[in-house]
This record gives sequence, C-alpha cells and structure tokens, in this order.
Amino acid sequence: MFAASFRVAWATVITCAAAIVVAAIADAAVAATQRCGDADRSGVVSVSDGVLALQAAAGIAGRCETALCDLDGNGVVSVSDGVNVLRLAAGLPTFTACPLVPAAGLTPVATGLDEPLFALGAPGDRGRLYIVEKPGRVRVVENGVLRDRPFLDLSALTSKGGEQGLLGLAFHPAYAENGRLFVDYTDTDGATVIAEYRRRGDDATAAAPDAVAVLRRIAQPAANHNGGMIAFGADGFLYAGLGDGGGAGDPSKNGQNLLSKLGKILRLDVDSAAPPPGNLAGADPDVWDYGLRNPFRFSFDHLTGDLYIGDVGQSGFEEVDVEPRGQGGRNYGWNVTEGFACFAPPNACDTTGITFPAVAYPHSSGSDRDDCSVIGGYVYRGQALPELAGRYLYGDFCSGRVRSFVWNGRAAVSQVELTAALGSSATIQALSSFGEDLDGELYVVDLTGTVYRIDPR
Repeated sequence: MFAASFRVAWATVITCAAAIVVAAIADAAVAATQRCGDADRSGVVSVSDGVLALQAAAGIAGRCETALCDLDGNGVVSVSDGVNVLRLAAGLPTFTACPLVPAAGLTPVATGLDEPLFALGAPGDRGRLYIVEKPGRVRVVENGVLRDRPFLDLSALTSKGGEQGLLGLAFHPAYAENGRLFVDYTDTDGATVIAEYRRRGDDATAAAPDAVAVLRRIAQPAANHNGGMIAFGADGFLYAGLGDGGGAGDPSKNGQNLLSKLGKILRLDVDSAAPPPGNLAGADPDVWDYGLRNPFRFSFDHLTGDLYIGDVGQSGFEEVDVEPRGQGGRNYGWNVTEGFACFAPPNACDTTGITFPAVAYPHSSGSDRDDCSVIGGYVYRGQALPELAGRYLYGDFCSGRVRSFVWNGRAAVSQVELTAALGSSATIQALSSFGEDLDGELYVVDLTGTVYRIDPR
C-alpha cells in the first residue's frame, strides 16, 4: 500500500513539476538558460532552486537537507540535482553545470598611489571612487582619472610605522545631503582616533581640513593590530574594528576582556554620546562583538545586512566570521581559539559560548607565496559578473590569493578559489583590501600602488 501511494505521489510530483517547468520555459526559456536555473530569481544559483520546486509540487515542507537534495543519488549535492530533475521530467535537455568561476580579470583604475589601503564609493556620487592612502591622504578617481589634489590630507596627524596610518574611511548613509564622513587613523602617539569630517560645501572633490568632532581616541599599547575598518550598518550605526592591542598572543588578554575596547567590533551612534541600544550587556558601552585578534577588514552584505569579518590570525590560521544581521554580542574566540583550534591553552580549551568561524585556512598553503594575513572582502552584488552574485570574496595579503564562498545562513558552502581566473597572485604584490562602489562592483587594492576593478573578460 505504501509503495502504491508513493508511486502515485511521485507521479503527481513529476506531473506538477513538468507543468511548472514547461510553463516557465514557455515564458522565458532563454532567460532561464542564461540564469542557469535560478528559478526563484534570488540572484544566487543554489540547490534549492530546483529542489524547492519539487517540494512545493509534492506539498513537502522543510529545510533542504543533504539526503533530500541529492536527487540523483551520486552522493554529491549540486545545483543540477534539482534543476535537471525538473527539466528531465518535462522532457527537456539538462542544463550544463553553472560556471562557478567566471571569465574575469583585474583592470587597473588608479596607479602611482602611495600605499593604498582601501577604496569605496560615496552615497549619491557614482562618478567617483575614493581611495585611502596609508600615509594619511584620501584620493579621488573622477571619471577614470586620479586627481592630483587629495580629497582629505591628514598626513600631519598620523603615525606612519608598520600597521599604523590612515586605516579607514566611511561615508554617512545620507552623505549626499549632509556631507558627513568619518575616518579611522593612528595619531602621532599611536592611539586610534575615530573622527568626523565634512565635505567642503558642494565641492565633491574636497573635504574641510579640520575635524568636526573626535568620536573616540583609544590608546594602543603597541604599534600593530590596530584594526582600522569602519562602516555603517543597515541600522544606521557606525561599526569600528579594533585589534587586540598588539604583541604576540594577546599578552594583555584584551580579546576576552569585556571592559576593553581592544579586540572588538565597536558600534557607535554618530549622533549621540550615548551608546546605541543593543550593544553587549555588561561590557564597555561601545562593544558589539569581542574575541577578535585584528579585524582589519569587515563588510556588510547590502542585501541581507549580514556582517562578514576577516580576522587576521596569529601563526596558525586565518579566519572569516559571518554574523547574521543584528545578532551581535558574539565571542569569536581569540585568544582562547585561533580558527577552529585551541590557542591558549593549546589543548582542551573551554569553547563554551564561542562562535567559530565560517571558514578558516592554515598558513601552510603550499603556494609559491605563503598565506599570512586574511583580507576580508565583500559579497558581490554588482551586475557585471552575474556568476558571482551572492558570493563573498576575500583574499590574503602575502599570497595574493582570492577565495570565495556562499553563506547559506548556516554554513559556508560552494568554496571556490578565484586566484587563477583573476591572475591575482601574479598581479597583486600585497593585497591590502577590497573595495566596493555604489553599483556593487568590487575592487582589489595593492599596497604597492594600484587599485584594480574586477571586470568580466
């Protein structure tokens, strides 16, 4: 009886699935083929595109687990499992597997820069790209040309050694109307300064030279591990990354000290002296997350609001942490853990309450240039390379490698290396950052003086 019911149910599934596919193909055959089966039009090709259609036709609810997704029984879950079963049910040819590595390359957009560390667009200003130079200047690429005059020059205020300098820049979400911008730099005493500046009137190519306000000045016990990234979240608050204060192994235990701002992601209200609601209870009022060694680069996915943190490791592992939108208060482990491994103590450490990374990779990569420091990047939300839609790109300072993954809400899946496609290890000498413009297109910053855009080939 069960077998007969199953055959009837499956026949219903196939019939419904065939009808769904035939209707979809009749409406947009070419578009469906070009999108490689992105049936839900999410912009991200995933196993659920086909599987969820089958589930809907059969009246089955629930998450897409491995056993359910592996429709062809080959032990490997792939996009073709769902999509191709639907097409076969409709008597249509199968899709070729969607390309995970696009035909792409690095196009120079600015050269001759002085230790560039970051690149970004300003809200309401699509014609310009703003580039942070470590010695203390912000430069502007306007209509493809690097302007000689800096947008902002803080070189007299910044310390210059090692990991010090002008490290971060963020434009207020309403920058087009209010002209507010924020910087993160180490001053001549080595302290981290987060300060507000303003655009000079209606001149989009220049900021007023004097700070409007210093939001925070945080003493640093050493010259390294300053963090430096600042960015506005979807909640309108300014997030700032602070390293553990330097020194090998976090000797002052700042990462796990809730009363210290070091080794943290801070969350600031730029319109009030009071801390934003929702910061970590029982901690320094600015603290959002803790247990970080040196979150040099982090970013928000502009579609989901999720936070991606590239946390530079000690001597064993580099890691990327992913935090769902608004779910702060997390302990990312340092210096109890490094990556997925115990650090202090090296064995049998207490990992209670620790959020482990989405991905971690060891320094012993076997590449021609050793991996050494993770450089957090961005989730691609541009239009030029649809194959990358929803994919998080990140890299490594020493090797120039570019890796990627897709976050499915629980885990990093579809981990794909893009190094060979981009030629990054041969082109980039010191990958210091990624950047993003207002159209969601991504940039790669080389500390030796060039900013590249990732373009289709």
